[in-house]
Amino acid sequence: MLLTGEAPLGPARLSLTLRAEEATSKDVGRLEWDPADRDLRRTPLSIREAWVRVPLASGLDVTLGRQTLGWGKTDGYSPADGFLPRDLGNPSADEKLPVWGMRAQGTAGAFRADAFWAVTTTPWRLPILEGRNAPLPVPSAFLVDGAQRPPRDGFGAVRLLASFGNWDVGLWGRAGVRPAPLLVFRLDSVTPVPDGFEIPVDRRFAREQGLGGEVSRVVGGFVVRAELAALFSKDPELGDAILWTLGAERAFGDGTLLVTFAANARPVRVPKALLLDRAFLPGLIAAWTRTEDWGSWRLVWTQALEHGDGLARAEAGWNLTDVWRLTPGLELLYGSSSGPFGARKKGSRATLDVRRSW
Repeated sequence: MLLTGEAPLGPARLSLTLRAEEATSKDVGRLEWDPADRDLRRTPLSIREAWVRVPLASGLDVTLGRQTLGWGKTDGYSPADGFLPRDLGNPSADEKLPVWGMRAQGTAGAFRADAFWAVTTTPWRLPILEGRNAPLPVPSAFLVDGAQRPPRDGFGAVRLLASFGNWDVGLWGRAGVRPAPLLVFRLDSVTPVPDGFEIPVDRRFAREQGLGGEVSRVVGGFVVRAELAALFSKDPELGDAILWTLGAERAFGDGTLLVTFAANARPVRVPKALLLDRAFLPGLIAAWTRTEDWGSWRLVWTQALEHGDGLARAEAGWNLTDVWRLTPGLELLYGSSSGPFGARKKGSRATLDVRRSW
């Protein structure tokens, strides 16, 4: 359940969102005070967002507090979003986690600037590392959560955009803690169990710097977009990366089709499944969303090209009344067990979501 309230504070704007949840699985942790959202399991009661936006001058706003960011396209892939924490408690979802920090946004003519400083690290939230969600399926081997010690400091990022006719261009840079952890398997602490053995898995965090650019143009009825990013890390396992994407987006009536191809031009030093945000590269994402008189629907297909595995998602939301909405969905993981999606084929599932808004 989400409860959101907004109110003006003179020229400023205040927003607060609280989240309450409960689950029969181990994905939800115990009730405790964790406002920075740094524990392995999210507490049943948490602060989703809490921010105040203050206009400092014409075309310049500053936002302080816990807020959700996003520089890439929804349902696509963008290396510009690689520094943002994600919630993979549902491994098939793509939910960004809010972060505590300060954001400044400004416009001047055809130019736009966006800068953010995260005061602390908000780690990616991973699923339980056992059963159908295990990243490395090994017979008789059961992974269990080990230690997680995210650094106290966070990251800084700045982005500059400009429009020239049908062209949009942008540059960005970032430095600090990479919130996606690297998994460390503690083979020296293996514990025998009746059906095999348990391996504790610690999570450690590397520091990374990145520079990137993007360019897009309207071509016919399409928006064609390209991105290139160079990422650098002294961590011996993470190493460097050169990520690039090509994408096309088109509106069809009340719907949008978005197709993105993404790849990494540098070799990876560890099994790709352990890199999380880069695990499926090279890969293709196609997403089609549409609004109808009765509600809306969405189709998303993610194909990892190295092993031929992938993920197909479909959902349709019916507006039963003005306050009730029914959304059935299907998530199908398929392909070679050597790939990041095929390794979790047992994680395919059907869902039914019922929502009441007032």
